[in-house]
Formats: sequence, structure tokens, C-alpha cells
Amino acid sequence: MKPTPKLPHGLARPALAGVDVYEPGRPVDDVRRELGVESVIRLASNEGPFPPMPGAVAAICEAAEGLRVYPDAGAWALRDAIAARTGLEAAQVLPGAGVDGLIRLMCLALLDPGDELAMAWPSFLSWRMGAQVQGATLRVAPLAADGAYDLDALLAQVTPRTKLAVVVSPNNPTGGAVAAADLERFLDALPGHVLPVVDEAYFEYLPEGGHDAGRLLAEGRALGVMRTFSKAFGLAGLRVGYLLGPPDLVRALGVVRNVFDVSAPAQAAAIASLAEADALLPERIALNATERETMAAGMRELGLAPLPSEANFLLVDLGSPERAQAVNAALLARGVIVRPARAFGAPSALRVTVGFPEENARFLDAAAGALTEAA
Repeated sequence: MKPTPKLPHGLARPALAGVDVYEPGRPVDDVRRELGVESVIRLASNEGPFPPMPGAVAAICEAAEGLRVYPDAGAWALRDAIAARTGLEAAQVLPGAGVDGLIRLMCLALLDPGDELAMAWPSFLSWRMGAQVQGATLRVAPLAADGAYDLDALLAQVTPRTKLAVVVSPNNPTGGAVAAADLERFLDALPGHVLPVVDEAYFEYLPEGGHDAGRLLAEGRALGVMRTFSKAFGLAGLRVGYLLGPPDLVRALGVVRNVFDVSAPAQAAAIASLAEADALLPERIALNATERETMAAGMRELGLAPLPSEANFLLVDLGSPERAQAVNAALLARGVIVRPARAFGAPSALRVTVGFPEENARFLDAAAGALTEAA
């Protein structure tokens, strides 16, 4: 057997040694093959259960005819569509390859070794990984009891070396959201050398009266805002999201982004989705709210205590990492894929995406058996 080739010693940057590789959720086909389960549902990755909007599907098909050429590198039509919906200028909009891709760009453009990023934990691990890859220092605050960011605790983590203060709301993996008034007070209290970033990946699921960081930007506040088409719009497979921010922030991220990082079908689908949003999003949001409460009530009947959520998922603590692992394995054996939350900072918890009613009913039925088996 030939020896396995290795990189020269010291070639990889030292900062990478402390970064865990991202663990993706289990794919359906993998579970079918490994466990021999014919019918499998996936409630693991917070995709919306609805397919892309009809106009988006038509736009994808039309865009496919032009795939021999590169996409619009500036994504100008998409920028204009997002600007029109948010009341901003196109210069304040930067489409990107999902929120994950935009997080990486922001960390790459703004963080040097020794700089600080302040965030809460458990939370969205891409922010943690992005800072670690750059060799930056993490300043970590605890969450509030309801799973939302504790903004006073986050403010206490800010130092003269802090460059970014990140608020993920609704928070992933817990689902808790900060109040609009509390967010504004937090922004007012931040020192001027810190850029606040509000990760609103689940923005569409917020209830009436929830925060709108894009509106705060339009009012003249200097902050970054992240949103995506991966959830309520049903375009997770196309990888398209967007940053809202001051023009100089957009320019800084534009320097480090890949030139063609948003494909032509993704741009076309996102534009078409925005055109149909007012007509089709309300049904999706209403179903999610109803089913989320049905799932939460069903979990409580099983003796569980899911955290309150303003997103399209629920987090439930199983008491220990070992029990969480056992329940997850028992759910997989029953053809139900959920997401262990260890990588997000909650090793004793499982995160469950809200699906269609029949999927959620199947999860609750499987959970009853899994909890008994893991007892």
C-alpha cells in the first residue's frame, strides 16, 4: 500500500488547528442505506417544508437556458429587488452564498488575529468558526433563560479590542428572539468602535412587532444585517442570502468575495420569490406558527420542555449528552432525522425543524417510542 501523502509541516495556519470541521445533518439517503429504513423524514436543517414559489421554479427553468455564461457578478437586478423591498439603496445590499457565505466574508474582511467578536452561546456556529479561522478572539455571553440573546450580558463582553458584536435573533439553535425595543437600546449603548451585526436568518418568522434591523439601517444606524432565502422562501439548495449594511461595509466585503458567488438560477429565483412574497409568505408563516405550537404541546405531553421559539424549529434538552445521543439514535431507527445540537453549544439537546402536519405527527409518534427506548 502506498503511503498517504501529507502536507508539509506548518503549512496550514495555526488558527485552523482549534476549529472543528462543520458537521452537516444526516442526508435521507444515507439513513436509508445505513439503517434500512424505507420511509425517512428530515427535520434537521431548518429548511422550510414548502417548495420554491411557482415563479421561482419558472425563473430557474428559464435561467437554465443561459448557463453557458457566467452569472451577473454584481447581482444588480437582485440588489435592486432587495433594495425596493427593504427601502434601502442598492449600494447598501450585497447578495451572497447564503448567510454562511456572508458570515465568512465579514470575518475575512474585518477580523485580524487579536481582534474580538462578541456573541452569545449556544448560538449559530458559523459566527464562532468564522472568528476562529481568522485567529480572532471570541467574547462569549450566556443566553437569557428563554434562549434569546441576553443583550446586557453581551454588552458586558465588549472591550476596546471588540470589532463585531453579533446578535442572532431568532437565535439558532434555541429559537428565542430579542424584543425590538431591547435591540434598539443595545445598539444605542454600544461604543462607536464596534459594528453591530444582526443575524436575521429567520426574519420572516418573527411575529408582528418583532425587530426589523433593516428598518434601523434605513433610519441611519450603522449596522450589518444578514438575511436569507433558504428558510421561508424554500431556496436552501440554491444558496442565496443577502447582507444589508452601510455602503463602505458592502464595499469591504466585495473585495474578498468570490466574483461569481451567487449563481444565475439563484439570482433569478430570489427575484421571483420577492415578487410573490406578499401573496405566498403569509400562508407559510401561519402554518409554521400553528404547527410549531402543536409540536411544542406534543413534546410537553411527552414530558419534555422545549424552549419558546419564534423560528421554524424547537430545541429540547434531554438532560445529558448521553440521553440526547440515545434518543437521536432511536429516532433515526424510526426514520426521523433531527439535529443534535452539540456543535451549536448544546450537547444535551436536539433541534427539531417544524415540517408539514403529517411530518410533525410522525416525529411526535417516533419521539414517544424513542424516549421509552432511551429511558
